[in-house]
Amino acid sequence: MPQLETTTVVLYDIPHDRTRTKVSEKCLDFGLVRFQYSAFHGSLTRNRREELALVLEGLIEVYGGSIALIPVCATDCADWINVYVEPPPIEAPRIKVHSGETDEHSAADGAE
Repeated sequence: MPQLETTTVVLYDIPHDRTRTKVSEKCLDFGLVRFQYSAFHGSLTRNRREELALVLEGLIEVYGGSIALIPVCATDCADWINVYVEPPPIEAPRIKVHSGETDEHSAADGAE
């Protein structure tokens, strides 16, 4: 009998930058989709979820971190609410460009 795939949510808190990148890449390798900076979701069988957990544990064993793999039933997934608001565009800093000498010292030097 084939195993059923269950929606799995993966959440992590990993302080080491390179390790955090490797964890996110491994989640993508397992077909998961990022929905927050440190959160993924996707369908996995129980065996694939356990395999992913072992791989991720190996990645964090040197620098530490915390990872949760949470299976979510179909009924709860149907009630999933995801709120997202696009952030406003970032304004480019205004740069003042001065052409020529305009401060007091420059004007005084030129008067001599």
